[in-house]
Amino acid sequence: RSTSRASSADGAELQAPSNALEEWLMQQELPTPLKPVLGSSAWASFAAALAQMFVVAGLSALGTLLEQGEPPEFYARQYPDTSGIILTLGFDHMYSCPLFLGLLIWLAASLAACTATTQLPLAKRAQKIGFRSASSMKRRGSFLMRVNCPLAAGEAEAANTEAPLGSTAESRLRKIQAELTRRGFVVRADDDANPTQVAASRGLVGKFAPMVVHLALLLSLAGNAVGLIFGASSEVMIGDGGFADIGQVLDAGRRAKGPLYDFFSPTKGLMDRTTVKVEDFRIEYKDDGTVDQFFSKLKIEDARNNQILYSDEIYVNKPMRYGGATFYQADWGIDRLQMYLNGQPLVVPCKQLPPADGERSWAAFLPLELVKAKDPSSVKTVKNPQEGIVLVIGNMRNVQVYGSDKNLAGVLRSPDTKVEKKMEGMPIQFGEEITVEGGSTLRLNKILGSTGLIVKNDPGVPLVYAGYALLMPATLLSVLPFGQVWASINKDDPQQILLSGKAN
Repeated sequence: RSTSRASSADGAELQAPSNALEEWLMQQELPTPLKPVLGSSAWASFAAALAQMFVVAGLSALGTLLEQGEPPEFYARQYPDTSGIILTLGFDHMYSCPLFLGLLIWLAASLAACTATTQLPLAKRAQKIGFRSASSMKRRGSFLMRVNCPLAAGEAEAANTEAPLGSTAESRLRKIQAELTRRGFVVRADDDANPTQVAASRGLVGKFAPMVVHLALLLSLAGNAVGLIFGASSEVMIGDGGFADIGQVLDAGRRAKGPLYDFFSPTKGLMDRTTVKVEDFRIEYKDDGTVDQFFSKLKIEDARNNQILYSDEIYVNKPMRYGGATFYQADWGIDRLQMYLNGQPLVVPCKQLPPADGERSWAAFLPLELVKAKDPSSVKTVKNPQEGIVLVIGNMRNVQVYGSDKNLAGVLRSPDTKVEKKMEGMPIQFGEEITVEGGSTLRLNKILGSTGLIVKNDPGVPLVYAGYALLMPATLLSVLPFGQVWASINKDDPQQILLSGKAN
């Protein structure tokens, strides 16, 4: 019997650790285990589940390295030798391809079968505390100890007289029972008043924890399945100061769209009549000129009255969540230039050029008639659209200006860039303002970027989070040892106690 207090050898009363959780687990009625069918003892084993998880992890890593959702021409160009395999196996949409989904279903079935046929019987056996005979102790225990409890001189004169406390095997057995309780064991005795046999166990949590680990993994797999079936993922490029209708972006499903998203998605209507506006987009560069991080300040607005519902700044690995949608910072680009041409303000839209050697760049064109006009706003039509200057932008810090003779005329530097405005010894013009085409002045006011957002509506995320919240503590608890102890008075020698035990 479990007690809350126990006595030490010298009689002092000590507070025993609480074993209420183990007692509660002892009393739980677990379902009847299933018998292995269809060879499930092989494919639902630990080794099989481990192999399945390694394959799933490998495919997930491949899906991270391999660009997803691109047109077939992209894979034919980037991976000429393996594009056929990529497209045939569906690796261009790794996380929704039949092979990946089939492995997830197999893994889920393995976990369920392993729980029902292996872990459940182990937990049910651990719930039972049984007494052991001398031969059973020797066979089942890791050791067998004999503790002699001789009577003091003169105490055995009367056979029916109870021996003094502390000198008989029975009193020693009571002390063993109290000590086991003090150490956190769940203890049972064949007779509470005059025990002759004691059985105890500790660590039942470690027997139940593997089932919780399996449940956590199944929850995570179920969350992924819910996201694939009922979720949607899309991407959109929004210029600095621009906005997009979130509901329409998700409905487009440019990256992925579950087959039941339009019919049964529980969160589909949360983003209707809601827009996301890019309040500011900026890029921070390292000292060597490479991109360090890019940031987007976003505002969620009610499309009916422009009321601001939420706002936050996102960057890579720091998304924003609102109303069932998650916004990830995924890409960037150059949207337009704010300039002054001959003192007149001018907004110049930019267009992305085909990538060269992995480097991205954007370009804009200013007709020569517009550049040479003293008042550019007076130019209504362009008679010769083939002549002009070309602006090339590779980052948000400077603009390369090529004259009508196709030679580099100078480099415009963004005012936001922290560099010296005048640099002596430059072979070309360099600064916030340069002169082009025989006297026209061109000044850069600001380079405005565009932010690339991935918008996801994934109703399975709570299940995934719940699964991982269970998985971490359950994994730690599953390594707790399960120990059993048996003690009984030797029937062949009433003044001797047999003590045995084992632990995994």
